[in-house]
Amino acid sequence: MVAWPDLDGASQRWLHVLKHGGGSMSKTIQALARGLKVVNVIDAEDAPVSLKDLHEATGIDKATILRILATLESEGWVYRGIGDNRYRLTYKLHDLGMRLSVEDAIAQVSAPVLDRLQKELQWPSDISVYDGEGMSIIETSRRRSPFVVNREVLGYKPSILMSAMGRAYLAYCDERRLAVILEASRKRGGKEAELASNIKHIDSMLSEIREKGYAERAPDITTLHSDEEVDLDAIAVPIIVMGDVQASLNLVWMKSAYSEEGVKERFYLSLKNASEELANIFQKNHIY
Repeated sequence: MVAWPDLDGASQRWLHVLKHGGGSMSKTIQALARGLKVVNVIDAEDAPVSLKDLHEATGIDKATILRILATLESEGWVYRGIGDNRYRLTYKLHDLGMRLSVEDAIAQVSAPVLDRLQKELQWPSDISVYDGEGMSIIETSRRRSPFVVNREVLGYKPSILMSAMGRAYLAYCDERRLAVILEASRKRGGKEAELASNIKHIDSMLSEIREKGYAERAPDITTLHSDEEVDLDAIAVPIIVMGDVQASLNLVWMKSAYSEEGVKERFYLSLKNASEELANIFQKNHIY
């Protein structure tokens, strides 16, 4: 189940489409805000609503509400029953909701947390989810970072056995899912098949991750193509909701920026706080 934050019900879905259909706006559109308020009231009621109901619930004058309803009807979002003259939402909103995904919801609610984390630590972070085949990056703060570290990563699929994000996910997923992922890795062949076949090494690696709380990338992992040749490092933590890992959160930095010991442990504390915040947001919005 996916619930979009800040607004309730069907108007959340409508607002998402309207917000992302064009460029950003510096000023709010009051007519749009009033229209969403009307949609929200209709969606919140258990039964069709009258003009009087909408006026009392929104505080908007009846003439304005009638104009809003006429617009919503003409665009196919609302219809008025011929038997009772009351207003209902159409199946257009229902069909729109069917196209929303958990990945989109995770990306939306995660963005502000990634933004704050990047401002705190300077280095960027990514959010990735397991999509049934492997890990997939669905949101990133790399474009906000002053450092160039492979900014075009959305949709990229890091190695589930060699990347920090993949390892963080594996360390906290249930045994059945872990077995399925390892079997699929063995069938694909190559380096991952070799790693997945070494069960003793896998068990040891995942136990170490659980003990430390964070995962590290494999030393010889191949990074994304970049205009600059940079030697990157990364750690990742799981985002766990109701006992189940929902996503992985990482932090990426240039190795040459630090020479002292304990950098990963210091970054881990901030990353852990961010992952716990995200877990609470996921649970609040029923993203699990």
